[in-house]
Amino acid sequence: MSSQQKRREYSTDSLERERDRIPSDDLYYQGMLKALEGRKDERDRVQKKTFTKWVNKHLIKTQRHVNDLYEDLRDGHNLISLLEVLSGETLPRERGRMRFHKLQNVQIALDFLRHRQVKLVNIRNDDIADGNPKLTLGLIWTIILHFQISDIQVNGQSDDMSAKEKLLLWSQRMVEGYHGIRCDNFTTSWRDGKLFNAVIHKHE
Repeated sequence: MSSQQKRREYSTDSLERERDRIPSDDLYYQGMLKALEGRKDERDRVQKKTFTKWVNKHLIKTQRHVNDLYEDLRDGHNLISLLEVLSGETLPRERGRMRFHKLQNVQIALDFLRHRQVKLVNIRNDDIADGNPKLTLGLIWTIILHFQISDIQVNGQSDDMSAKEKLLLWSQRMVEGYHGIRCDNFTTSWRDGKLFNAVIHKHE
């Protein structure tokens, strides 16, 4: 037997022994973690695509356009323009291209939102200027909640309901009468797609 064949057999035997040492439960959980990571990546991709379309729908009024949501909001200009369109107000902005100017522009946008009593949780100007995916998506979702959903009116709502609570109540009203479909939240209730299809069917 050649030395190369011996090395190959030794390598194969070593891998099999290492695999046997890993408990089956660990392999199961590793597989589950990979599956969950894949779902999260897909969810983030869909959110990014959806939010980009929503932003561009409003930015078209200012002759601006976003190609990459994470990159094209970093200097604060598109963010300020979006808020100007949504609010009908004119905001100041820095014209320079240095990081200092980008941070200032993002801060102007965040301060404007706080002035309108919009709650921003753990979102700083450097998060957006650095293109943080999670916090950029969170900021756009917060803007959507405030400017698009806050005016929603639903039968049975109370005066102190937040925009998110109103949207949840609206979703629950939409799927009333559909057997086996409940809307308890905006995460697990939507994962299998049945609730989403029910809402579409309701409108059709």
